[in-house]
Amino acid sequence: MSTDLHYETHVFVCVNERAPDHPRSCCSARGSADLRDYMKDRAKELKIPNIRVNSAGCLERCELGPTMVIYPDGVWYHFQSRNDIDEILARHIIGGERVERLMLEPGQIFPKPKVHEVLTLTVNSVTPLTDLISRFELVDPDGGELPSFDAGAHVDVFTKTGLRRSYSLANDPAERDRYVLGVLREDNGGGSRWMHGDVSAGMELSVSPPRNNFPLVGNAAKHTLIAGGVGIAPLLAMGHALRRGDTEYTLHYCAKSAEEAVFKEDVTDVFGDRVVWYFDGGDPAKGIDLEAVLKSPAKNEHLYICGPAGLLKAARENASHWPAGSVHFELFAPSANTQEWQNEAFKISLSRHKKILTVPVDKSILEVVREAGLDVESSCENGICNTCRTGLLGGTAEHRDEVLSDQEKADQSVIMICTSRAKKGETLILDL
Repeated sequence: MSTDLHYETHVFVCVNERAPDHPRSCCSARGSADLRDYMKDRAKELKIPNIRVNSAGCLERCELGPTMVIYPDGVWYHFQSRNDIDEILARHIIGGERVERLMLEPGQIFPKPKVHEVLTLTVNSVTPLTDLISRFELVDPDGGELPSFDAGAHVDVFTKTGLRRSYSLANDPAERDRYVLGVLREDNGGGSRWMHGDVSAGMELSVSPPRNNFPLVGNAAKHTLIAGGVGIAPLLAMGHALRRGDTEYTLHYCAKSAEEAVFKEDVTDVFGDRVVWYFDGGDPAKGIDLEAVLKSPAKNEHLYICGPAGLLKAARENASHWPAGSVHFELFAPSANTQEWQNEAFKISLSRHKKILTVPVDKSILEVVREAGLDVESSCENGICNTCRTGLLGGTAEHRDEVLSDQEKADQSVIMICTSRAKKGETLILDL
């Protein structure tokens, strides 16, 4: 670059603010101010010479925000995370190359359609564990490494009929050569019936990269894990991760019998004397004494629950006095909800596409958005999987999902568009 310039690199980051109910929203509502501050701090930490990171008013590319423009290059970027900022600093500012995946084209008005990454994996083996549960091992067809995952993660398997079903990863997160799933066959489960009836060793499956809605809390002083049946899968992966640390942890694992305890040998090997076994013969009264186990949480203790709906409901009720944010769970199916929701029509603003739509009483936000031509990912469509998670930039939602935390619901910054709706009289401004 020319040494005649006062600054070799001048970055303008849009931090424009609009009223909360503005249909276009703004870069500030999408987190640009915090990311601008992070960029300034990182540029100093990296000792990048002759750079100035400035706040900018509206750059008039709101639908593509948050946005920045870098001079003298005149290159525009869309960014959403600290990782994006790090990549722009490392590759563009320091390395002198363009970050193609984040660049905005001249004249571009709307976001480009998302490219959904799908892995093609080979079924290495299928092993029956019980009459209803089988173990599936998936590998790269060329023997390569698989995308990494953290304990508690899951992958989505796409069936030949177009269903998308989530299954937890049970193996050690340190492994990069395989994914291990435990799949329960359910008569009313199209995905599980297909997995048990049609999938065999040697087949290729379309699988999403791992996602994690059920992670371990890194700074917890103690972890208590409660599993029932095939719900042991994500907790087994957690055991692999926990035994490499020095934090206290205990697993309470309930099954009908020792013979029906899924991954029993693996659990024994991973948890050793940190697992407490319960074989209830199908009678919950003979299972885990949840009242005793959950009566007195230790300081900074975190609870993780995965299993049948009855176990989840009972465990959550017995842990209702635990501190907010300390109870974590993963659902296989929606729990019985006694609240009767009343649907009313309402409006939504698709802030990135300049569309205002009406959601009628008999359709979900997801259905209306798809009818408008947007490709939005979804899986369960029951508010339990987190796939259709969408930024909420304005308006007040009536949250009907079972995946968002109480704090996330209170913050009104995200919404599950498969089930949740607007509060009466509200227009929702979505980050779509």
